[in-house]
Amino acid sequence: MRKLQFTAHCEKHNPASPQSNDCDTTQAYVADLLAQQLEQYGFKTQNICTDSKQLSVSVENHPLPLSVTCRKKSENGLLMCEISSHPEEEQDWFSRIEMQSVIKQLAQAVENTLKQDKSFAEFEWKS
Repeated sequence: MRKLQFTAHCEKHNPASPQSNDCDTTQAYVADLLAQQLEQYGFKTQNICTDSKQLSVSVENHPLPLSVTCRKKSENGLLMCEISSHPEEEQDWFSRIEMQSVIKQLAQAVENTLKQDKSFAEFEWKS
């Protein structure tokens, strides 16, 4: 699992209440942004949560057990996006290596996408 922590200026995503520090709107914004932009990197996405804050990811129409979930970590706009894989237990070693490579590519795509938006800052990968 890869975790990207970053600061979001949540007030920029909630124009109805710019003084609000509520990042729920920002979480949905991040999921929508990633759903749109990850296709430029060769990933297909699909919302898999009813609150549309979690994405399922596939590559070249081949579904992989990958998901991206972004959650609010603190009230001061700190968000964490987790890239998770759910490998099958009987997966062979080559498939596991291939999965790790795809996770690295997806992590880079997520980071690049979010860095293009000026309302996010202070990116840090966590273990």
